[in-house]
Amino acid sequence: MSARLSFLALMAAAAVAPSAGAAEKNSRASEYRSGVTVERIYRQKIEYFFTDWFGRLEKSDGPWRDVYFETSDKFVNKGLISFNCSAAKADVGLVLYSTGTYGSEADRRIVRVRFADRKTWAAGRFEPLYGETPSYEFYLAAHKRFCR
Repeated sequence: MSARLSFLALMAAAAVAPSAGAAEKNSRASEYRSGVTVERIYRQKIEYFFTDWFGRLEKSDGPWRDVYFETSDKFVNKGLISFNCSAAKADVGLVLYSTGTYGSEADRRIVRVRFADRKTWAAGRFEPLYGETPSYEFYLAAHKRFCR
């Protein structure tokens, strides 16, 4: 009886697991970094359009995650977002390169989002992140994806 239950559990898991085709649709070669593969993390709706934010885990140091991100649809941006998986009130750091060259010191802009500023960021009113920058919803999706 136990072998049959194990078999049924395995079949049920296979039925709900995403297919390889679905995983391939959600990943692609980076638009800005050769030899790097990124996966879709968040689809941002913008009026009648959308932009897909892709990314990959760059570094994991204890509870901290550095995630490379990029988009090239409606928006154009790339950079790193750093967050803490275990301290909910920790600052979020962003290194933005916008339309410039990824890694270029001349094109780099650093933004720090303190816990007290998160409501403003979520409402789209955090001035340092106006325009074509990662949204609060992107941060939540990246946090969920990389803080397992």
